[in-house]
Amino acid sequence: MHRGDQRKRHDQRGAAAVEFAIIAPVLFMLVFGIIEFGLAWSEKNVFVGAAREGARYAAVGCGDGVCAAGEVAGRVEAAAVGYEIDGPIAVVPDPGCSTDDPSTDVSVSWQQDFVIDIPFIPTITLDNVDIEAVFRCEY
Repeated sequence: MHRGDQRKRHDQRGAAAVEFAIIAPVLFMLVFGIIEFGLAWSEKNVFVGAAREGARYAAVGCGDGVCAAGEVAGRVEAAAVGYEIDGPIAVVPDPGCSTDDPSTDVSVSWQQDFVIDIPFIPTITLDNVDIEAVFRCEY
């Protein structure tokens, strides 16, 4: 009886390796998917923060039309350091707030593409995601 138990134990050797080989691709897709999604989410948050910085600058720092047209876009690009902005940056009203109507809002927006590349799955591209920030003009 003791010898039969040993045979059954020897027949199970390698089963864990086979099970791991079957599950490993799914596990790696899940882990790398979580990492890629986190990176894309972080990038989107950086862009939203950069848009907020540009809109805040246009609402507060550009009183009396002092800002040049590209100055707000330069602030946005400086705030998004490390990431490339895809689309043209729209500032409404351009170049920012004026003293004519202090109750208006200023908005900074553009469209951005995001790429999510997970192993074993075709690349996912999110096209034309709207990035926008709005601030009330202050004087």
